[in-house]
Order: sequence, then structure tokens, then C-alpha cells
Amino acid sequence: MMPKACFVGLILGLGITINSVLAAETTITHESHTTKHKPPVTKPPETKTPETKMPPALDALFGGPFELTDHAGKIRRDSDWNGQFKMIFFGYTNCPAICPTTLQDITDALDILGEDAQEIQPIFITIDPRRDTKEVLADYVSSFYPGLVGLTGTEQQISKVAKIYRVQRHKILLSEEDHSAHTGQAGDVNYDAAHSTLTYLMGRDGKFLTLFPYDTRGEVMAERLRGYLAGSS
Repeated sequence: MMPKACFVGLILGLGITINSVLAAETTITHESHTTKHKPPVTKPPETKTPETKMPPALDALFGGPFELTDHAGKIRRDSDWNGQFKMIFFGYTNCPAICPTTLQDITDALDILGEDAQEIQPIFITIDPRRDTKEVLADYVSSFYPGLVGLTGTEQQISKVAKIYRVQRHKILLSEEDHSAHTGQAGDVNYDAAHSTLTYLMGRDGKFLTLFPYDTRGEVMAERLRGYLAGSS
């Protein structure tokens, strides 16, 4: 028979061992429980930098492909003058002051440039295709620079080219008294035309370069044109 003291010691030893195991299991279970139920860390919402929409480049604001008819009856496209600068002005042959003044300023500028003017094609695009036929244009452009090309077309064609150059145009009805001062074909509609007065300078690649406001004198135009000619050589 086991002595009493040994029996008591065995019981005590078993008790310590069992308690240690229970304690260890409880701790593990608690840690596991804590890990499983640990509150999630809330991340701050990502703030996206708003995309900044850049304004369109200036060379994309004005210009684009067009197809019109010149004063000799030939179909002309903007690409016909690739490799040259283009000076483009929109107007109409019945224009009393702004159009002839601007075309004369362009003529003066190209005359001042002399041989260098061969690098520049001046173009007059009508905003009044109903009255400005190729025959009317042919007579009109003959009063200005010898190389000036007059362009006309259908109403749809003129509307398209006016839009891509951002040209404003609209008709103004005239009284019979006002109309009597305007020359034109018999049966003309009794109207005048309001329009933008800028001259566009397009580069050798057909892209927009700069604008000449109305009443820019020929010598001023010539000086600015020299700068573009020198920069492109």
C-alpha cells in the first residue's frame, strides 16, 4: 500500500500539472479569441486628386481641313498650301469698309516682304456664298495682292469652315434706302453681313500660329511675319 504521504504528494503533483495545463489552454484560447475578434483597423478613405482638365492648345482652337472652290472654279483644300504659311481672312465682297481695309493691309505687308512673301499664301474666304460666286470673287480679289485666292462654296461648306475657325457671322436686314448703296446682282436679298474681323496666320504644317486684329497696319504685319519666317527656316 502506498504511504499516505506519497499519495498526498501524488495528488498535489497531479493538481499542479492539471492546473498548469488548464491555465495554458485558457491563455491560448483567450489569445486566439482576442485575435479572432480584434476590432478591424479603419483606414482613412483614399482621397483622389481630382483630374484637372487642361485647356486645349491654342494651335487646336482655330483651323482644320476644308474643301472649297476658288475664284477660278478650282476645288481647293487647305492641304494644297502645305509647306507655306497661310494668311486667312473671312469677309464678303459687299463689305463697305472692314474687308477692303484688311485686304489692303495684307497686300501692303506682302509687298513690304518682297520675295519672302512667296512663302505666304493670302486667302479670302467669303461668309456670303449666296452672292459671292466665283465670278464675283474673281473680280474682287483682282483689286488686291496678285496672289490672293478667293474661296467660296455651298452654305454648308462655308458654315463648316467658319465653325472650325470660330468665325461669327449673321445677316442684318437693310432698308431699301440702305440697300441702294450696296452693289450686287439683280434680285439680291436685302441684307448686310456682320462677321469676325480677325486675320489668321497658319503655319507650314497647317496649325494656327497667331491672329492679326482688324486695322493692323501693313508694316506691323510685315514685321511680325518676318519673325515667323525666320523661325521656320
